[in-house]
Amino acid sequence: MKWSYLDTLLIVVVSAHLINAPYTKVEESFSIQAIHDILKYGIFDISKYDHLRFSGVVPRSFIGPLIIAALTKPFTSMSHFWNHYMGIKSSTDFETQLLVRCMIGLTNALSLIVLKNSVQKLFEDSLTKEEVEKNNLVQDSNTNYYTTIGSWFVIFVMTSFHLMFYSSRPLPNFVMTLPLTNIVLSLVLLNRFKWAIFLCAFTAIIFRLEVAGLGVGLTLLSIYIKKISLSNAIAYGGFGVSIGAAFSLLIDSYFWKESCVPEVDAFIFNVISGQASKWGTESPIAYFTHYIRMMFIPPTVLLLNYFGFKLAPTNLKIISLAAYFHIFIMSFQPHKEWRFIIYAIPPIMLLGSTAAAYLWENFKVDSFGSMALLGLLPLSPVLSAIFSMTSLYISSLNYPGGEALATFNQYILNQNVTNATVHISVPPCMTGVTLFGQLYEDQYGITYDRTENEQELKQLWPSFDYLITHEPSPEYLPQFDKNKTLSWEIVDSAKMFTGFNMTYVNELFFQEDQNALSLITNTLLKSDAMDYVLDVIDHVLLKTDVFFIYKRIKEDSDMQA
Repeated sequence: MKWSYLDTLLIVVVSAHLINAPYTKVEESFSIQAIHDILKYGIFDISKYDHLRFSGVVPRSFIGPLIIAALTKPFTSMSHFWNHYMGIKSSTDFETQLLVRCMIGLTNALSLIVLKNSVQKLFEDSLTKEEVEKNNLVQDSNTNYYTTIGSWFVIFVMTSFHLMFYSSRPLPNFVMTLPLTNIVLSLVLLNRFKWAIFLCAFTAIIFRLEVAGLGVGLTLLSIYIKKISLSNAIAYGGFGVSIGAAFSLLIDSYFWKESCVPEVDAFIFNVISGQASKWGTESPIAYFTHYIRMMFIPPTVLLLNYFGFKLAPTNLKIISLAAYFHIFIMSFQPHKEWRFIIYAIPPIMLLGSTAAAYLWENFKVDSFGSMALLGLLPLSPVLSAIFSMTSLYISSLNYPGGEALATFNQYILNQNVTNATVHISVPPCMTGVTLFGQLYEDQYGITYDRTENEQELKQLWPSFDYLITHEPSPEYLPQFDKNKTLSWEIVDSAKMFTGFNMTYVNELFFQEDQNALSLITNTLLKSDAMDYVLDVIDHVLLKTDVFFIYKRIKEDSDMQA
């Protein structure tokens, strides 16, 4: 595999997003809890696995978590050995959660680098086979060069907020699914159509069935352009589905304790039964009018797509058309989320990179206007990077459940509390609470309860010493206490981003003797410019207490008695 400094920087950027937003949300809960259980309990005794109690609406495949857990295990073992050797004591397994997310991020980053190398090789082969023949085996001045296409692709990728922020997240779309679809696209670029179709079918039936949209597009286009015969396409596609379904049936049935192919069950529940629509519906053109536009800010890559398509070799045209076909097919599903079309984003970026490489290497600069026009090209990823960093900072404030759990743990450690039980309500569990973040039970004796059923909760309520909940006052807590002398007090809270302080913004930007240019100039001239900028950001972003940590106490009258 060819490696460049930009490839290293890509991994650094993924890591930076991980470190700044280390917690996870409800959509990621199955994968992260499954990986935790695999690493902690192994695979032979699943009686303590979290999914047996909190199964979710539909089953999800354990194959992705198994792969990530297997890849992470050597590093967790080294980490534990190092901590023991250095005398470093940990109170939770949160470090392991970071290692797990590092592995997810690494698989995604490496697959993007493989895709980059494949498109670079495609253009190198195209130049030697097509352009050289066209020019009578002599590369004259009319030959176009695309030596920077890989670099432009990596630049566009690592300044893209959605790809970078979510590459390390345990969403099912990113746990092996995106890496494998990137390999599928790479195989097409390298003329390995049979195995591309096989792998795409295999990935769809195991990990995410929506990948079938991309696979159907690739197959139809490959047949139409005569890259593969209909019989071979059916054979390899069917082979991929069969092998994948067999793997899923064997492995997932074991973990779910019943016969299942989770992606088939999810398809029946969400699409056939229409249950996904309960999470919201949108216009059939929403992917094109909203989501794609949202994922490309500024829209330079999209604007370059038409030009890039005209320049692209046949195989690149196939994967780019298949990408748009995938988005078109997904548009028929009423419930829409940007992550359902994430597999189409790399091919769209490849088309933009093709046009960017052509302009950067072959565009004739013969006037100030043409120089200015070419200068706008590198400005686009700069603006995208600024937007990405801003979005990262704001997004890092959207995991108050994780912050509340960490705050509670620190309170327990500071107060030397042992042998206590804390109940965590549903909203905190949806915004950052994971099993990795819990204090070691054998050391601290803290029991974390996540009971959701009201009747079970009523029975357990007297045993709770602490609460982590969204209720802002004791008067809103469930009235389950039999002993009326018992009550609760708030000992701490966790904040969440809730909007912008427009009053402060108006005072900052719309003073009579100041405009945007003077504000920027004055800021740059300050000796503590960075501290000033951070202070401004802190005042502009509104953060409100959303989760509260309660401690059970006795009223004074009871204490005196």
